[in-house]
Amino acid sequence: MIKRLIFIFAALVVFYVFFVQVQVVITRKQHAERATETLSEKKPQKIFSFSFTKYTAEGQREIEIEGDSADILSNNVKLMNVMAKAYAEEVPVTVTADRGEYKKKENKIHLEKNVVATTDDGTRMVTEALDMHPSEHIVETDLEAQVKKDNINVEGTGARADTRLKKVKFQKKVTVVIQNTEDKSSGPTTITCDGSLVVDYEKNIAHFKDNVVAQDSHGKLTAATMDVYYNRVSRRVAKIVAVGDVVIENPDGNKTYSDSVIYLADEGRIILGGDTEALYYEGQVPAGLGKGVL
Repeated sequence: MIKRLIFIFAALVVFYVFFVQVQVVITRKQHAERATETLSEKKPQKIFSFSFTKYTAEGQREIEIEGDSADILSNNVKLMNVMAKAYAEEVPVTVTADRGEYKKKENKIHLEKNVVATTDDGTRMVTEALDMHPSEHIVETDLEAQVKKDNINVEGTGARADTRLKKVKFQKKVTVVIQNTEDKSSGPTTITCDGSLVVDYEKNIAHFKDNVVAQDSHGKLTAATMDVYYNRVSRRVAKIVAVGDVVIENPDGNKTYSDSVIYLADEGRIILGGDTEALYYEGQVPAGLGKGVL
């Protein structure tokens, strides 16, 4: 009888130990699963090579995006070392940046840090942040930007352009430097304005507004607004049309005041319009009436 009781007691002890071990294993498994679920919620799945192409309803490419990593589960895809292409008539602008974000619902790409946009014809835009709107064929920034094409370099604050960079508008604080490729000894022509500036590279014209100052080695021209036309071949200034409180000043200090001025660069001729007044010294010819850029 005693042996039977001892046997039953031993069996109960073994069963209890086994039951406790099973409960421990089950509890640990549940904790592990909960920890995995929590970790998954906090850290969305990521990939290290992201490539995405979006097409229009007509089947044409609209955007291409590549990056080293991306949060693909979010509506906003985060990217590093980004390369994006936005297409207009199958001609893309290629933009690279250190980081970026693709907003799916808005179909908008925001790029930051070391942003460089280039086109097939060699136009180049550099800034620190850029928004791309592929469906509207627009790129824009509120920050300082630089656009360079051939011998013309433009810098200003706040830029908006079509995705081919054929037409660019700067909001304010604009400086344009035009290098004379035919005669480098004469130096560049520099034009500044408080803003805005619209450059149309297809029509070879730039429209400046507010406190415009054009200057080179031959003198200085100031006006309220100024249209500058470029020679399509030489990329030099071909004609300037200045309107509003126009002042022409040569290096000797001679000045000519006028309501408007048309400057024909190839002829070295200036046509004054409206009320005109000349202020010059020692019998010299009024400024701007000789050869030169101004």
